[in-house]
Amino acid sequence: MSYTFDMDEILKKLDRRRNDSARDLRERREALYEKLPEIKEIDDELRNGTLMAIRKKVKGTGNDIAFLAELEKRNSELSEKKKNILIKNGYDENYLERRYVCNLCKDEGYIGNEKCKCLKQLIVEARYLESNISDRLEQENFSTFDMSYYRQERLEDEKVSPYENIQNILAKSKEFIKKFGDTSQNIIIFGETGRGKTFLTNCIAKEILDEGHSVFYLTAGGMVEDVINGYLFRRNEEEYDDKEKKARYEFLFNADLLIIDDLGTESVNRQSVTQLFRVVNDRIISGKSTIISSNLDIKGIKENYTERFAGRIAENYDFFNIFGANIRMVKKKRLLERH
Repeated sequence: MSYTFDMDEILKKLDRRRNDSARDLRERREALYEKLPEIKEIDDELRNGTLMAIRKKVKGTGNDIAFLAELEKRNSELSEKKKNILIKNGYDENYLERRYVCNLCKDEGYIGNEKCKCLKQLIVEARYLESNISDRLEQENFSTFDMSYYRQERLEDEKVSPYENIQNILAKSKEFIKKFGDTSQNIIIFGETGRGKTFLTNCIAKEILDEGHSVFYLTAGGMVEDVINGYLFRRNEEEYDDKEKKARYEFLFNADLLIIDDLGTESVNRQSVTQLFRVVNDRIISGKSTIISSNLDIKGIKENYTERFAGRIAENYDFFNIFGANIRMVKKKRLLERH
Protein backbone atom coordinates (compact mmCIF):
# COMPACT_ATOMS: atom_id res chain seq x y z
CA MET A 1 0.00 0.00 0.00
CA SER A 2 1.34 3.42 -0.92
CA TYR A 3 1.13 6.35 1.48
CA THR A 4 2.57 8.91 -0.91
CA PHE A 5 0.00 10.09 -3.41
CA ASP A 6 1.66 10.17 -6.83
CA MET A 7 -0.08 12.16 -9.56
CA ASP A 8 2.53 10.95 -12.05
CA GLU A 9 1.31 7.37 -11.60
CA ILE A 10 -2.24 8.41 -12.44
CA LEU A 11 -1.09 10.29 -15.54
CA LYS A 12 0.89 7.20 -16.57
CA LYS A 13 -2.32 5.20 -16.23
CA LEU A 14 -4.01 7.62 -18.64
CA ASP A 15 -1.04 7.23 -21.00
CA ARG A 16 -1.53 3.46 -20.91
CA ARG A 17 -5.22 3.89 -21.70
CA ARG A 18 -4.42 6.01 -24.76
CA ASN A 19 -1.75 3.56 -25.91
CA ASP A 20 -4.13 0.63 -25.41
CA SER A 21 -6.88 2.31 -27.43
CA ALA A 22 -4.44 3.12 -30.26
CA ARG A 23 -3.16 -0.46 -30.33
CA ASP A 24 -6.71 -1.83 -30.21
CA LEU A 25 -7.71 0.31 -33.21
CA ARG A 26 -4.61 -0.71 -35.14
CA GLU A 27 -5.29 -4.42 -34.55
CA ARG A 28 -8.97 -4.10 -35.48
CA ARG A 29 -8.12 -2.15 -38.61
CA GLU A 30 -5.47 -4.66 -39.77
CA ALA A 31 -7.85 -7.59 -39.24
CA LEU A 32 -10.67 -5.79 -41.05
CA TYR A 33 -8.47 -4.81 -44.00
CA GLU A 34 -7.59 -8.48 -44.43
CA LYS A 35 -11.24 -9.50 -44.34
CA LEU A 36 -12.64 -6.56 -46.32
CA PRO A 37 -9.90 -5.15 -48.62
CA GLU A 38 -12.38 -2.67 -50.10
CA ILE A 39 -12.38 -0.85 -46.74
CA LYS A 40 -8.61 -0.38 -47.02
CA GLU A 41 -9.03 0.95 -50.55
CA ILE A 42 -11.55 3.53 -49.34
CA ASP A 43 -9.30 4.57 -46.42
CA ASP A 44 -6.37 4.93 -48.82
CA GLU A 45 -8.46 7.16 -51.09
CA LEU A 46 -9.55 9.29 -48.12
CA ARG A 47 -5.94 9.57 -46.98
CA ASN A 48 -4.75 10.53 -50.48
CA GLY A 49 -7.38 13.25 -50.68
CA THR A 50 -6.17 14.68 -47.38
CA LEU A 51 -2.54 14.59 -48.56
CA MET A 52 -3.51 16.35 -51.79
CA ALA A 53 -5.20 19.12 -49.79
CA ILE A 54 -2.11 19.51 -47.59
CA ARG A 55 0.18 19.77 -50.64
CA LYS A 56 -2.03 22.45 -52.17
CA LYS A 57 -1.95 24.39 -48.91
CA VAL A 58 1.85 24.18 -48.80
CA LYS A 59 2.02 25.47 -52.40
CA GLY A 60 -0.30 28.32 -51.51
CA THR A 61 -3.26 27.05 -53.53
CA GLY A 62 -5.10 25.48 -50.62
CA ASN A 63 -7.95 27.99 -50.83
CA ASP A 64 -9.21 26.67 -54.19
CA ILE A 65 -12.94 26.70 -53.39
CA ALA A 66 -13.93 24.42 -56.27
CA PHE A 67 -11.27 21.87 -55.32
CA LEU A 68 -12.23 21.90 -51.63
CA ALA A 69 -15.92 21.50 -52.46
CA GLU A 70 -15.17 18.57 -54.76
CA LEU A 71 -12.90 16.98 -52.12
CA GLU A 72 -15.57 17.36 -49.43
CA LYS A 73 -18.18 15.77 -51.72
CA ARG A 74 -15.84 12.91 -52.61
CA ASN A 75 -14.92 12.25 -48.96
CA SER A 76 -18.58 12.26 -47.97
CA GLU A 77 -19.43 9.71 -50.66
CA LEU A 78 -16.49 7.48 -49.70
CA SER A 79 -17.40 7.66 -46.00
CA GLU A 80 -21.01 6.72 -46.79
CA LYS A 81 -19.83 3.82 -48.94
CA LYS A 82 -17.52 2.65 -46.15
CA LYS A 83 -20.34 2.84 -43.60
CA ASN A 84 -22.66 0.76 -45.81
CA ILE A 85 -20.01 -1.93 -46.34
CA LEU A 86 -19.42 -2.17 -42.58
CA ILE A 87 -23.12 -2.46 -41.77
CA LYS A 88 -23.71 -4.97 -44.59
CA ASN A 89 -20.97 -7.19 -43.12
CA GLY A 90 -22.32 -7.02 -39.56
CA TYR A 91 -20.07 -4.28 -38.17
CA ASP A 92 -21.03 -1.10 -36.37
CA GLU A 93 -20.60 1.97 -38.59
CA ASN A 94 -18.12 3.35 -36.00
CA TYR A 95 -16.10 0.13 -35.86
CA LEU A 96 -12.93 1.88 -37.04
CA GLU A 97 -13.14 4.69 -34.49
CA ARG A 98 -10.87 4.70 -31.41
CA ARG A 99 -12.51 3.39 -28.26
CA TYR A 100 -11.69 5.42 -25.16
CA VAL A 101 -12.35 4.60 -21.54
CA CYS A 102 -13.56 8.21 -21.23
CA ASN A 103 -15.08 9.75 -24.36
CA LEU A 104 -15.34 13.17 -22.70
CA CYS A 105 -11.59 13.85 -22.61
CA LYS A 106 -10.40 10.98 -24.86
CA ASP A 107 -8.37 9.68 -21.90
CA GLU A 108 -6.35 12.90 -21.65
CA GLY A 109 -7.59 13.56 -18.10
CA TYR A 110 -8.30 17.21 -18.82
CA ILE A 111 -10.88 19.15 -20.79
CA GLY A 112 -9.09 22.42 -21.47
CA ASN A 113 -7.49 23.33 -18.16
CA GLU A 114 -10.12 21.55 -16.05
CA LYS A 115 -9.77 18.05 -14.65
CA CYS A 116 -12.13 15.62 -16.35
CA LYS A 117 -14.41 13.58 -14.09
CA CYS A 118 -12.45 10.44 -15.05
CA LEU A 119 -9.24 11.95 -13.64
CA LYS A 120 -11.07 13.06 -10.51
CA GLN A 121 -12.33 9.49 -10.06
CA LEU A 122 -8.82 8.06 -10.44
CA ILE A 123 -7.62 10.46 -7.75
CA VAL A 124 -10.46 9.38 -5.44
CA GLU A 125 -9.59 5.71 -6.01
CA ALA A 126 -5.95 6.39 -5.13
CA ARG A 127 -7.02 8.21 -1.97
CA TYR A 128 -9.21 5.25 -0.96
CA LEU A 129 -6.26 2.86 -1.27
CA GLU A 130 -4.04 4.94 1.00
CA SER A 131 -6.76 5.60 3.61
CA ASN A 132 -6.48 2.23 5.44
CA ILE A 133 -10.29 1.84 5.61
CA SER A 134 -11.48 1.53 2.00
CA ASP A 135 -12.96 -1.94 2.62
CA ARG A 136 -15.37 -0.63 5.29
CA LEU A 137 -16.80 2.44 3.69
CA GLU A 138 -19.26 0.71 1.39
CA GLN A 139 -21.10 -0.62 4.45
CA GLU A 140 -20.47 2.27 6.85
CA ASN A 141 -21.50 5.63 5.43
CA PHE A 142 -24.22 8.24 5.84
CA SER A 143 -26.62 6.32 3.57
CA THR A 144 -26.46 3.30 5.91
CA PHE A 145 -26.49 5.26 9.18
CA ASP A 146 -29.50 3.91 11.10
CA MET A 147 -31.11 6.50 13.38
CA SER A 148 -33.50 3.91 14.81
CA TYR A 149 -30.80 2.70 17.20
CA TYR A 150 -31.09 5.94 19.14
CA ARG A 151 -33.91 6.39 21.65
CA GLN A 152 -36.31 9.24 20.85
CA GLU A 153 -37.76 9.58 24.35
CA ARG A 154 -36.03 12.09 26.59
CA LEU A 155 -35.34 11.06 30.19
CA GLU A 156 -35.74 13.52 33.08
CA ASP A 157 -31.99 14.11 33.46
CA GLU A 158 -31.42 14.57 29.73
CA LYS A 159 -31.40 17.93 27.96
CA VAL A 160 -31.90 16.12 24.66
CA SER A 161 -32.76 12.55 23.75
CA PRO A 162 -30.10 10.29 22.17
CA TYR A 163 -32.01 10.68 18.89
CA GLU A 164 -32.00 14.49 19.04
CA ASN A 165 -28.36 14.42 20.05
CA ILE A 166 -27.25 12.25 17.13
CA GLN A 167 -29.32 14.39 14.76
CA ASN A 168 -27.38 17.42 15.95
CA ILE A 169 -24.04 15.57 15.67
CA LEU A 170 -24.82 14.43 12.11
CA ALA A 171 -25.67 18.01 11.13
CA LYS A 172 -22.38 19.24 12.60
CA SER A 173 -20.50 16.41 10.86
CA LYS A 174 -21.94 17.44 7.50
CA GLU A 175 -20.97 21.04 8.22
CA PHE A 176 -17.43 19.81 8.95
CA ILE A 177 -17.40 18.08 5.54
CA LYS A 178 -18.79 21.15 3.77
CA LYS A 179 -16.06 23.40 5.21
CA PHE A 180 -13.28 20.84 4.87
CA GLY A 181 -10.15 22.26 3.29
CA ASP A 182 -11.30 25.85 3.70
CA THR A 183 -10.70 26.11 7.43
CA SER A 184 -8.80 24.22 10.13
CA GLN A 185 -11.20 22.07 12.16
CA ASN A 186 -10.91 19.06 14.45
CA ILE A 187 -13.39 16.75 16.17
CA ILE A 188 -13.23 14.44 19.18
CA ILE A 189 -16.07 11.93 19.34
CA PHE A 190 -16.51 10.35 22.75
CA GLY A 191 -18.97 8.04 24.41
CA GLU A 192 -19.20 4.54 25.79
CA THR A 193 -18.43 1.43 23.75
CA GLY A 194 -20.94 0.56 21.02
CA ARG A 195 -22.49 4.00 20.56
CA GLY A 196 -21.47 4.42 16.90
CA LYS A 197 -18.29 6.48 17.20
CA THR A 198 -16.23 4.54 14.67
CA PHE A 199 -19.21 4.28 12.32
CA LEU A 200 -19.53 8.07 12.36
CA THR A 201 -15.82 8.57 11.64
CA ASN A 202 -16.18 6.24 8.65
CA CYS A 203 -19.16 8.24 7.39
CA ILE A 204 -17.12 11.43 7.49
CA ALA A 205 -14.05 9.74 5.99
CA LYS A 206 -16.01 8.52 2.95
CA GLU A 207 -17.32 11.98 2.14
CA ILE A 208 -13.86 13.51 2.47
CA LEU A 209 -12.32 10.80 0.28
CA ASP A 210 -15.02 11.24 -2.36
CA GLU A 211 -13.94 14.87 -2.67
CA GLY A 212 -10.41 13.69 -3.52
CA HIS A 213 -8.79 14.54 -0.18
CA SER A 214 -6.35 12.20 1.58
CA VAL A 215 -7.46 10.35 4.71
CA PHE A 216 -5.38 8.16 7.04
CA TYR A 217 -7.29 5.97 9.50
CA LEU A 218 -5.55 4.25 12.42
CA THR A 219 -6.46 2.92 15.82
CA ALA A 220 -4.51 4.69 18.55
CA GLY A 221 -2.68 1.44 19.28
CA GLY A 222 -1.81 0.88 15.63
CA MET A 223 -0.59 4.43 15.28
CA VAL A 224 1.71 4.25 18.31
CA GLU A 225 3.00 0.69 17.96
CA ASP A 226 3.09 0.11 14.21
CA VAL A 227 3.60 3.54 12.68
CA ILE A 228 5.40 5.72 15.26
CA ASN A 229 7.47 3.11 17.12
CA GLY A 230 7.90 1.08 13.94
CA TYR A 231 9.65 4.03 12.31
CA LEU A 232 11.33 5.95 15.14
CA PHE A 233 12.69 2.95 17.02
CA ARG A 234 14.00 0.75 14.24
CA ARG A 235 16.14 -2.14 15.33
CA ASN A 236 18.49 -2.59 12.37
CA GLU A 237 19.78 -1.00 9.17
CA GLU A 238 17.25 -2.84 7.02
CA GLU A 239 14.34 -1.35 8.96
CA TYR A 240 16.05 2.05 8.92
CA ASP A 241 15.93 2.07 5.11
CA ASP A 242 12.32 0.90 5.00
CA LYS A 243 10.66 3.52 2.76
CA GLU A 244 7.19 2.22 3.57
CA LYS A 245 7.65 2.85 7.30
CA LYS A 246 8.93 6.33 6.60
CA ALA A 247 6.02 7.08 4.27
CA ARG A 248 3.48 5.86 6.84
CA TYR A 249 5.06 7.98 9.56
CA GLU A 250 5.14 11.11 7.39
CA PHE A 251 1.54 10.50 6.34
CA LEU A 252 0.51 11.01 9.98
CA PHE A 253 1.49 14.65 9.53
CA ASN A 254 0.67 15.14 5.84
CA ALA A 255 -2.73 13.48 5.37
CA ASP A 256 -5.52 15.99 4.84
CA LEU A 257 -7.53 14.15 7.50
CA LEU A 258 -6.06 11.90 10.20
CA ILE A 259 -8.48 9.65 12.10
CA ILE A 260 -7.27 8.27 15.44
CA ASP A 261 -9.77 5.65 16.58
CA ASP A 262 -10.15 4.28 20.13
CA LEU A 263 -7.84 6.70 21.91
CA GLY A 264 -7.21 5.31 25.39
CA THR A 265 -7.10 1.63 24.42
CA GLU A 266 -3.41 1.72 23.48
CA SER A 267 -0.50 1.05 25.84
CA VAL A 268 0.20 4.43 27.46
CA ASN A 269 3.66 5.46 28.64
CA ARG A 270 5.71 8.64 28.68
CA GLN A 271 7.18 7.91 25.26
CA SER A 272 3.83 7.19 23.58
CA VAL A 273 2.21 10.27 25.13
CA THR A 274 5.08 12.45 23.87
CA GLN A 275 4.77 11.10 20.33
CA LEU A 276 0.97 11.32 20.33
CA PHE A 277 1.15 14.92 21.51
CA ARG A 278 3.63 15.71 18.74
CA VAL A 279 1.33 14.35 16.03
CA VAL A 280 -1.76 16.15 17.35
CA ASN A 281 0.09 19.40 18.04
CA ASP A 282 1.92 19.50 14.70
CA ARG A 283 -1.34 18.97 12.84
CA ILE A 284 -2.99 21.80 14.78
CA ILE A 285 -0.09 24.13 13.94
CA SER A 286 -0.10 23.17 10.24
CA GLY A 287 -3.89 23.50 9.97
CA LYS A 288 -4.44 19.80 9.16
CA SER A 289 -7.73 18.31 10.37
CA THR A 290 -7.88 15.41 12.84
CA ILE A 291 -10.76 13.33 14.18
CA ILE A 292 -10.28 11.38 17.41
CA SER A 293 -12.73 8.85 18.84
CA SER A 294 -12.45 7.70 22.44
CA ASN A 295 -14.31 6.15 25.34
CA LEU A 296 -12.66 8.87 27.46
CA ASP A 297 -14.08 12.33 28.05
CA ILE A 298 -11.73 15.31 28.49
CA LYS A 299 -11.29 14.53 32.20
CA GLY A 300 -10.32 10.95 31.35
CA ILE A 301 -7.88 12.15 28.70
CA LYS A 302 -6.27 14.47 31.24
CA GLU A 303 -5.93 11.61 33.75
CA ASN A 304 -4.61 9.05 31.24
CA TYR A 305 -2.29 11.35 29.31
CA THR A 306 -1.20 14.83 30.40
CA GLU A 307 -2.86 18.12 31.24
CA ARG A 308 -0.96 19.69 28.34
CA PHE A 309 -2.31 17.14 25.86
CA ALA A 310 -5.87 17.46 27.19
CA GLY A 311 -5.54 21.24 27.00
CA ARG A 312 -4.63 21.19 23.31
CA ILE A 313 -7.64 18.98 22.62
CA ALA A 314 -9.98 21.21 24.65
CA GLU A 315 -8.77 24.37 22.90
CA ASN A 316 -8.79 23.11 19.32
CA TYR A 317 -11.42 20.37 18.98
CA ASP A 318 -15.20 20.30 18.72
CA PHE A 319 -16.69 17.77 21.14
CA PHE A 320 -19.30 15.25 19.96
CA ASN A 321 -20.70 13.21 22.85
CA ILE A 322 -22.69 10.20 21.61
CA PHE A 323 -24.90 8.59 24.24
CA GLY A 324 -27.75 6.13 24.36
CA ALA A 325 -28.07 2.35 24.17
CA ASN A 326 -25.24 0.03 23.16
CA ILE A 327 -25.95 -0.46 19.45
CA ARG A 328 -24.23 -3.83 19.39
CA MET A 329 -26.58 -5.09 22.08
CA VAL A 330 -29.61 -3.60 20.30
CA LYS A 331 -28.59 -5.39 17.09
CA LYS A 332 -28.27 -8.71 18.94
CA LYS A 333 -31.67 -8.22 20.56
CA ARG A 334 -33.33 -7.44 17.22
CA LEU A 335 -31.70 -10.48 15.66
CA LEU A 336 -33.01 -12.75 18.43
CA GLU A 337 -36.50 -11.25 18.12
CA ARG A 338 -36.57 -12.03 14.39
CA HIS A 339 -35.81 -15.68 15.13
